[in-house]
Amino acid sequence: MNGTIEARGLLPILLGKVLYLITLFPLVLLSRLPHPVLLATVGRCCYFLTYSFARYRYHVVLQNLSRSFPEKPYAEIHALAKDFYRHFSCLVVEIIKSFSVSRRELAGRVRIVDADLLEQYQCKARPMVALLGHYGNWESLSILPSKLSIPVKALYKPLSNKSVGRFVMYIRSRFGMQLIPAEKAVRQLMKAKDDASLNLFIADQFPGRNRGLPMELLNQPTALFDGAEKLAKAIDAVVFYIELERNGEAGWDVHFSLITDKPNETAKGEITRCFGERLQETIRKEPAYWLWSHRRWK
Repeated sequence: MNGTIEARGLLPILLGKVLYLITLFPLVLLSRLPHPVLLATVGRCCYFLTYSFARYRYHVVLQNLSRSFPEKPYAEIHALAKDFYRHFSCLVVEIIKSFSVSRRELAGRVRIVDADLLEQYQCKARPMVALLGHYGNWESLSILPSKLSIPVKALYKPLSNKSVGRFVMYIRSRFGMQLIPAEKAVRQLMKAKDDASLNLFIADQFPGRNRGLPMELLNQPTALFDGAEKLAKAIDAVVFYIELERNGEAGWDVHFSLITDKPNETAKGEITRCFGERLQETIRKEPAYWLWSHRRWK
């Protein structure tokens, strides 16, 4: 009887893995096409479907942009929306390409501008927390373990869609990125708090109702996830902000800027608020690169 129950329990797991492999195989094949070919085919098709045909979350994008930039005329808001869908289509192509892109090719596309800033804290064996938003191609940071001489870990919130979650984990871990579920981060990182490591945290997610730090972001009352700040204080980590800047057709420059190297001397919420202010500055410079289709304000 127990064997039958166990077999029934294994069946959905096995089916899920089979479906995952069936979906992954054509994506890997598609990703082997040259990047310009992918842009000309998949990129254009994605742009047509999301912007011209299906209008994917178009009302969400327009609403987010209109509320974030109330000073801009209606025509400019529509132009920004169009730019966002162009970037979104390029982002889809870059993510598809990441299924098979070589270590050497991706390393050539991603340039760390401020590596010396990290090295000075690496010499002191300080753990580091780097905060970023859903801006640019954040998935391109999966190459960081190949470009840095310290362990690189990414904290993540498991997705409700397990199939999409598997794809994301595959892309992020291909080049040595260690993935840590957010709810286990403090326990795991406390064990290695005396070793230099870089811990990435996408910190502009919606934290849930009545949670997070309230502040104004892009002219709107916003709650920002403050888990990264609590983690930084728990392990006495140096805190950085990451800004991604487009560099060529498929390249990104990675800029690190210091928020604090004394987290426990900051006021409650100061680190999170500083992240929000810098993210806002980044978005205002090149609005099209943020994920406007996300229902950020609920």
